[in-house]
Amino acid sequence: MFLSFADYQGMGGQLEQSEFIQAEFAARQKINELTFNRIQAVTESVKMCTFGLIERGYCGALDGKDWTSMNSGPLSGSVESLQGKAEEFIRSCLSDTPNLFYAGF
Repeated sequence: MFLSFADYQGMGGQLEQSEFIQAEFAARQKINELTFNRIQAVTESVKMCTFGLIERGYCGALDGKDWTSMNSGPLSGSVESLQGKAEEFIRSCLSDTPNLFYAGF
């Protein structure tokens, strides 16, 4: 776990614990995917990155209803595409750790 529920609440997070568990898992998986599972210690940067991913919803909507535009009669709405946002955010947050994103050995 990169971020505990207590830490999440202390940072101002508003999700219920059951929603947080799902969101933290998705954020952790995304970070691990991009860093090739190289996170050895949970630093403040890792915690803040996880919190940011959760709060921004960069790892997908918990209700499974990700959408970029929707029309229903006279009503319509749109949400900015999240394509690539998580990766960009993770790289920005964890840029202080050398070779974290390099795939070679």
